[in-house]
Amino acid sequence: MSTLNSQRKLETEIFFELAIIYSLLVSLGFPGNLTKVVGESMETILEYGAFALELVLIMFSSGGSWQDIELLHLDKKYWVMYLFVFSCFGISMLVTFDKKAQIITCVRLVVTMMFVIWLQERYSLFEIMQMVCIAQAAFVLITVFFILLFPGYGFSDEEGQAHALVGLYQTKNACGTELDFGIVMTVLLLHEKRKLAKRELKWWMLLFVQLILLLMCQATGAIITVVFAILAIFLLKPVRVPLGLMYITVNVVFLFCMLTLMPLFEDMLVAMGKDATLTGRIPIWRRVIDVMMANRTLTGFGYGMFWRDPTALLKFQTGFSMRKNPFMASLTTGAHNVILETWLNSGLLGLSAFFFMMLYAFRDMNSLREDQYRFCTGIMTFLTINGLTERCLGGNFDYRVVACFLAVAVGCHAAGTRSQTLVTIRNTARPPKKQPDNA
Repeated sequence: MSTLNSQRKLETEIFFELAIIYSLLVSLGFPGNLTKVVGESMETILEYGAFALELVLIMFSSGGSWQDIELLHLDKKYWVMYLFVFSCFGISMLVTFDKKAQIITCVRLVVTMMFVIWLQERYSLFEIMQMVCIAQAAFVLITVFFILLFPGYGFSDEEGQAHALVGLYQTKNACGTELDFGIVMTVLLLHEKRKLAKRELKWWMLLFVQLILLLMCQATGAIITVVFAILAIFLLKPVRVPLGLMYITVNVVFLFCMLTLMPLFEDMLVAMGKDATLTGRIPIWRRVIDVMMANRTLTGFGYGMFWRDPTALLKFQTGFSMRKNPFMASLTTGAHNVILETWLNSGLLGLSAFFFMMLYAFRDMNSLREDQYRFCTGIMTFLTINGLTERCLGGNFDYRVVACFLAVAVGCHAAGTRSQTLVTIRNTARPPKKQPDNA
């Protein structure tokens, strides 16, 4: 009997891990450009499949039977994460232009957060990194086959970036950013393998292939990001940097300097043949600030909804002339800065909750183990540099949101006290046991 139970337990764990890897694969961007070959409906099916699997894992994994369903469990250690997500949810439902689309977006964000917390509680950090790297290996393998079979879709043909790799993404910068994340996770895993005296060739091969693909993207920003992230992993180890404060400070100071100092050097940069607008980003930032100062400053337009709201979008686009600047006048996606994107989504109230989450999660850096600190340092450095000039943390289930929540969850777990339940809602409706005949 014990052998049968052990076999069932092993099969259950294998199912859990495969489901997690599949969910992570979708968060990395799969199927992406494959939909141009297999059809747009495939993306919706896979995304909803990942969503359903995450719910199944969260609800059915905590009990002793499949009939034990944990509908909701909130742990006090992670209260600041709940505060951020549910404040975004509440604010968004008050201001959104499309309540049906908004509730789907916010529910998906909530499930992503709960899924990440479930991962943090159930698996070791090493096991999580290994599953992420397996998903990344699958993503890279699919990308390689895709660009070999369909090079017309896998490479950019836009002026100035001809033959730049886009892979399963729409742009070379997005592809490079995903590879940055994969490289950082692979480096972290290899470091842990080295401590365990395990040098597995497959992970070194994965790292090498990702580096080659990153160079093929021709994305300078992505290369700078991954260099900073890897340097931080190894150089900041002796010094416990307050990661939440670092994240906020770098983002705020960078945005302030770009908006105030760059214009002072515009003539000099133009004379040198350099772009003084960060490839058009500074005009976008200025216009976003103008729009937000005049409209819904505190609440924003709803999580992930500004660029989908025709009225809000028109407020942005009218700041540019269709004749002089048709690209900006028709721009429909992305503020290219994490602070401004969060402001658009949730206003100053949501941005304050986001900053508070970062500060609170990393309030006690000495409570982190060495591997936890290295992991959080790599992830937060990657997110910091990427969020300065790219669309970041504006989604509800993509890998950057997952990585951010995971780093925050690790910080909350390490700095928090023992687990203390805030709310638990369970359904344990099992059929009554059969009574013996002589009862």
